Amino acid sequence: MDSLENTKIPVTVKNEPSKWWAWSLAIVIIIWSLFGALGSSVNYYLVNSGFYDDIFSDGKKSLGEYPENGTSREQQEWNESYEFLDSISKNFEQSQQTNLQLQFSLICLFVGFIASFLLFSRDPKGFKAAGIWLGVIAITGTITQYISLTNMNKFYDEIEGFDSSLVTGISTGISIGSALVCYFTVFGFIVIAAIKSKSEDDLTESGFHRD
Repeated sequence: MDSLENTKIPVTVKNEPSKWWAWSLAIVIIIWSLFGALGSSVNYYLVNSGFYDDIFSDGKKSLGEYPENGTSREQQEWNESYEFLDSISKNFEQSQQTNLQLQFSLICLFVGFIASFLLFSRDPKGFKAAGIWLGVIAITGTITQYISLTNMNKFYDEIEGFDSSLVTGISTGISIGSALVCYFTVFGFIVIAAIKSKSEDDLTESGFHRD
């Protein structure tokens, strides 16, 4: 009897991981994707509805009539102001790339829905889908950023007496830096959530024994 009592019997205890690691990641993905699609849709509507055109038109009207009887300096200032507003209007529409942004956002939303569904279902493939979603976000975001920065750089180059290289460097650095921080943060969350969601079978000692 003593030998039986002193025998340590291994018992398999299954530690279920918390479902909230996968669910939290799914919530982040769906919110990010929905807000991205919503923002692109609103921007698409505003640009194509002429909303921004009206703003720039009002800005031109605020300059008043061309000062035909004014001094040469007043006429020059009026021309420069008008050309500046006209240049902003044209470059603004080009830099927005509303069609491309809307298409990219819908693709990200579709992939995000798939990843979120798998994560809510606690399917192990959900974390791979989340990684694919982040890759799509990074690629499409990089493309739109590159196009926007290129168009804005052209706009800065057209401004006389303006140090475009300084502004271009600052805007590019901030854009790339903030994007990298955001992407790496989400990537880290995906990795941590995937690790924490793995189930582990641990062997623990039974309490039916004597020291």
